[in-house]
Amino acid sequence: MNEESRDAQVRAPETASTEWAVTGPTVTIDDFAAEPDVDAVEHLIVDAPPDVAYRALRHLDLLTVRSATAAAAMWVRDLPIRLRRRVPPQMPTRLTFDDLVAGGDWVLLGEQPGQEAVFGAVGRFWTPIVRWEQVTAEGFADYTKPGRGKMVSSLSVRPYGRCSSLLTYDIRTVLNDPMTRRVFVLYWRTVAPFVKAIMRATLRAAAEQARRTR
Repeated sequence: MNEESRDAQVRAPETASTEWAVTGPTVTIDDFAAEPDVDAVEHLIVDAPPDVAYRALRHLDLLTVRSATAAAAMWVRDLPIRLRRRVPPQMPTRLTFDDLVAGGDWVLLGEQPGQEAVFGAVGRFWTPIVRWEQVTAEGFADYTKPGRGKMVSSLSVRPYGRCSSLLTYDIRTVLNDPMTRRVFVLYWRTVAPFVKAIMRATLRAAAEQARRTR
């Protein structure tokens, strides 16, 4: 793991609850990106039980995420596409993580229901025009096409204290060759603050939804 990756890594605080129960085969982000080239992780404690918090995060309508920094970052990111099409793309009325999977760019790599869901995408996502490539969950781990990268995203919830939850949003990137890795690390130095702003805003939106549901 390089210096940028180590600097971006944040350790989750210890929980005061009992050991995290596992009810089936474990699925974690480490299964797909144990040693990323770059990564970013954000945590947020919410006053809601884990089952409520997980549903709020896992099925969050991403269009409800509110952040001036995030909105500006997404506007700049989509600008080349808007200029290329000359017509603004039609905006959906609702957008969840499952909708992203249904769109074909992302794939659900696995899920420990109520605890962690792991998503992945491959392609060239650091260029002005993002180019995603189709890949199955079974073929994701073995994808090594040069000039491409793999992005793995994890949403997880753990008990915190007696009646609260720790929400975690983890994004890790693995590049498939040295040249691509060098180019992406330079790109990451610029976009990392905006990516983290979006991640924090996503957790805040999920926490608010969990509190309302509770």
